[in-house]
Amino acid sequence: MQLDPQAFLRLVETSKTLAFLDIEATGLKGDYNSVLVISVRPFGCKPISFAVTKPGDDRSVLLAAKQQLETMDAWVTYYGKGFDIPMLNTRLLRWGAPPIEKRHHIDLYYTLKSSLLTARRSQGHLLGWLKTPEQKMGVGADAWNEILSNPSATMPTMIRRCESDVKGLEALYKKTKHLIRDIKL
Repeated sequence: MQLDPQAFLRLVETSKTLAFLDIEATGLKGDYNSVLVISVRPFGCKPISFAVTKPGDDRSVLLAAKQQLETMDAWVTYYGKGFDIPMLNTRLLRWGAPPIEKRHHIDLYYTLKSSLLTARRSQGHLLGWLKTPEQKMGVGADAWNEILSNPSATMPTMIRRCESDVKGLEALYKKTKHLIRDIKL
């Protein structure tokens, strides 16, 4: 017997074991780049953020976020199956830690790509088009360029960005969850 996806979503929402996940990193590849911030937002709660003090030194942040994510029954990401989870697991491997234990994973990028016909598929575009209260926070090139040389000055911006992304992700989920027909590990 298979559980209806909408019934499952109501269950994990009520039990606060549905989490929204986003990361900020120094780049797109886990062997050459590292994680800066990981934000986890349990459904209807404030984000929990894990941030490095020095780029490249992400071991403790990864382990803490891994522990938090493994308390959840389901995750919601936006292109998290393509970036966030593989990046986290690559960096965990770098530090000799096991990968994050799999959970039910709703990747809204793939859900909405197959359900909607929009000109653009970015989270920011969809948040704007759907007029959600939380919009995508932009970070200029100067902040990204400064993160390696002056992390103490730019890390607060990266944390705000990551927390904004999980808030926006929850808003996007609320507007589109009726389109979720399948929930995979």
